[in-house]
Amino acid sequence: MVSRGLFGWSPPHIQPLTPVSEVSEPPESPLPYFESSVEPVQLDDDNENIEEFEEMEPPPAAVPFSRLFACADTFDWILMAIGSTAAAAHGTALVVYLHFFGQIIHLLSFQDPSQSSQQLFDKFGQRALQIIYVAVGVFAAGWIEVSCWILTGERQTAVIRSKYVQVLLNQDMGFFDTYGNNGDIVSQVLGDVLLIQSAISEKVGNYIHNMAMFFGGLVIGLINCWQIALITLATGPFIVAAGGISNIFLHRLAENIQDAYADAASIAEQVFFYFP
Repeated sequence: MVSRGLFGWSPPHIQPLTPVSEVSEPPESPLPYFESSVEPVQLDDDNENIEEFEEMEPPPAAVPFSRLFACADTFDWILMAIGSTAAAAHGTALVVYLHFFGQIIHLLSFQDPSQSSQQLFDKFGQRALQIIYVAVGVFAAGWIEVSCWILTGERQTAVIRSKYVQVLLNQDMGFFDTYGNNGDIVSQVLGDVLLIQSAISEKVGNYIHNMAMFFGGLVIGLINCWQIALITLATGPFIVAAGGISNIFLHRLAENIQDAYADAASIAEQVFFYFP
């Protein structure tokens, strides 16, 4: 005969199940299925990191090249037009000089027996005069290029400085207590203005100069000997890659220099503040 247990039928010699209360108490540990030595994970740092990530502003968009001349007036545009024309002439002059020099080498290497020495001398004199004319043109074009671009660069950066001072004077006093108590702003603006002045006064003129030299040399090379010109074009990607790598290193160097100037300005201001 089978004995009846507390919760139903149970076989003999087997104890019935232990009764469980209807209202179960919560476990003491928040992680009942893990060992007691394991500490619960804290999510405060993660939440703070998420909030900081959400509060981070996206980087500013790249400014177009035309905004570099935002402070230029009519006279500046005239100077830039004259400087660009002179830069193009300056770049093309080197190619023209090499063309005339190649003709002189050709006269020396391949002499015509039917020509007399006087005729050969006249041809040499003609090529020499052409090279002299090119040299005079290079001097004039180079002087006009450098003068116009430096003058317009100084004028535009002066306008930028004056507008920056006007913006600073329109700020509240709290701005100077928060951001204007160290040399970061001054050094940052000084570095940015110097970069803008260098770009306007030097880089733009050099860019036009080099592009005119490239296209002029390409045209003259294709006219004289297109086979050799096509061979030299194969080295173009390597030159572009080398220029890009050097530009990256120069950009990093400029950032390091700017940070060093900011730290030096901050230290100098603190020294003069605490030791009058």
